[in-house]
Amino acid sequence: MSVIFSLESPYRGAWHLHRVSFGGPGRAAVAMVAGLHGHEVNGVHALNLVAGMLRVLRPRRPVHLLPCVNSIGAEEGRKRWPFDDRDINASFPGDPEGAAVERVAAAVMEATDAEVCVDVHSGAATVREHPHVRAPLSGVELEHARAMQLPVLWRRPAGRPEGGLIQAWQGAGRAALQARGGRGMALDVDDATALARGLVRLLAHLGVVGPQDPASGTIETDRVEDYRSVTGGFFVPEVSSGDRLSPGMLLGLVRNPLGGEPIEEVRARRAGLVLAVRLYPMVHAQELLVRVAE
Repeated sequence: MSVIFSLESPYRGAWHLHRVSFGGPGRAAVAMVAGLHGHEVNGVHALNLVAGMLRVLRPRRPVHLLPCVNSIGAEEGRKRWPFDDRDINASFPGDPEGAAVERVAAAVMEATDAEVCVDVHSGAATVREHPHVRAPLSGVELEHARAMQLPVLWRRPAGRPEGGLIQAWQGAGRAALQARGGRGMALDVDDATALARGLVRLLAHLGVVGPQDPASGTIETDRVEDYRSVTGGFFVPEVSSGDRLSPGMLLGLVRNPLGGEPIEEVRARRAGLVLAVRLYPMVHAQELLVRVAE
């Protein structure tokens, strides 16, 4: 493990950005990042599991891991950089002479110069996401995503929010993927383990490590539907992330938080798999309740 960037912070001494590297010198075949959002700890655990496997597998080409970028946010369970409440993942490609988050973003870009880059996230603090990878509709990134064999591969049109790490990597000519699983503010060990195994299968696909055991079937889809609340209330889910659905199946009920009377019944419109489900029950109108991969 090495310190690749330091930043003076008030009252706490220097803050350090750490990188764990395997496979010797030269340009990395793969770089993996987690913990851009401090409260998303499943990615942190997933990359630490990958590190443990790489110590045994001895990769043939360099691999860089940045397991916990926003470590100060992680200490406090906060998504954003605590000092100015800015989102590191909205600050790419960064600026070495800019504000703190812009300098951190620039350091991450420099530290992840690799052929293939993966950004690992959890769901929001209110939502648990089934382990999945997001990739473009076609091209080499889609092939890399297929090699991960995660439970769901979500193919989406090109284009990412301005300032995001995926867009910055792609702008720098690097193949870029985003993998997600579990909840913010919680460690979902099974989800993190699934992510780690998918990441190692990607390394095997790229010839960095030897062959890995295949996973059972992946759902590949470009049809993902969000079910949102019509009104505010208290959402009680009837499904969990990863559940298989048939048309008409009850997904959950929005109830009156004072008295419990049903306000809204949410049912599946089509067959699919629960990609995400809201676990914090208090909802306002138009908030995500369930996301289904069809």
